[in-house]
Formats: sequence, structure tokens, C-alpha cells
Amino acid sequence: MHIRLIIGIATAITFAFLVFHLLFGKNSIPEQRRIAKEIQLYQMQIDSLSKVIEQRDELIQKLKTDSLYKEEILRTRYGMSREGEKVFQLVK
Repeated sequence: MHIRLIIGIATAITFAFLVFHLLFGKNSIPEQRRIAKEIQLYQMQIDSLSKVIEQRDELIQKLKTDSLYKEEILRTRYGMSREGEKVFQLVK
């Protein structure tokens, strides 16, 4: 009879310890959820930045190879013109 009581108490203490650890410990369920959300946020940022990098790589490639694109950039952003060409700039 005594052995059953001791085993019951030991089982209850072990169970209580496991529940406490799952709810409040270092690797608790709430902590794991928080970390999973944080990982998801970082993954979204990685995906977004990967798209930006891809767009920039395309822009670099166009600047290296497409002379019409370079001419368009020089004309629109920097106001450059060809020799003998008249440029009119409209101001709002």
C-alpha cells in the first residue's frame, strides 16, 4: 500500500513538473509559437528582399546591355541631350 502511494506521488510530481515545463519553461509551447511567428516574419522579409535583389539585378543587366534604356535614363533623369538637339524643360 505504501509503495502505491509513493509511486502515485512521484507520478503526480513528475506530471506537474512536465506541465510546468511545457507552459513556462525555456522551450515552452508559447515560446515555440513566438519563435515560429518570428521565423515567419523573417522569411517574409527574406522573400521581399530577394525580389528587390532580383529587380536590381535586372536593372544592372539592362544598364550593361541596353543602350536605348541607358539613353532614356540619361535623358529623363539627367536632362542630357544629343549634340545639336534642343531640349525644352517644362516647369510646373
